[in-house]
Amino acid sequence: MRIIRFCSTACCFLLFSNAILAQSYKTAAGIRVDNGVQVTVQQYLIHNWTAEGILHTSVGSKDLGLSLLAEKHQKILFRGTNLYYGAGGHYYWKNDPPALETAGPAKNVFGLSFIGGAEVSLGRINLAIDWKPELHLSESSQVFDWNGASVSVRYIFAKRERKKVKDWKLWDAFGKKK
Repeated sequence: MRIIRFCSTACCFLLFSNAILAQSYKTAAGIRVDNGVQVTVQQYLIHNWTAEGILHTSVGSKDLGLSLLAEKHQKILFRGTNLYYGAGGHYYWKNDPPALETAGPAKNVFGLSFIGGAEVSLGRINLAIDWKPELHLSESSQVFDWNGASVSVRYIFAKRERKKVKDWKLWDAFGKKK
């Protein structure tokens, strides 16, 4: 009974709290956590498309990587809550030799990245959960990398303006407006 009451209260809150969850952004930056801590920056481009840059590093590794992605956002339920998907490229500079090879420099890895996830904006905070698999096109022992889910927390530096509803001047025809 408590679970039903909690779920119904939460659903009502989500449906009627459009004001606190109605923040879209132009520019947001923060951290992304999966198998390491990364820096993520998103920039709104046009028509619900964003560009995202992710600077990667793994825990305990000297390797460094960069992913650049184009993402299409689809609103769900209310403004500020989106599903998104996209693709782009990645490049990893390998400084650590592979575990099986002790001699010779490590080879850098590059390829295609894909992403899918959901996000919600609460005031100036953007929370996202996503999945980013990668297809390596360079000589790598692992061609496809099924990276796990990640969680991102971003600060919204610049908000987008809300689109204004057109005034159809309906009441002017009835003489209500002076």
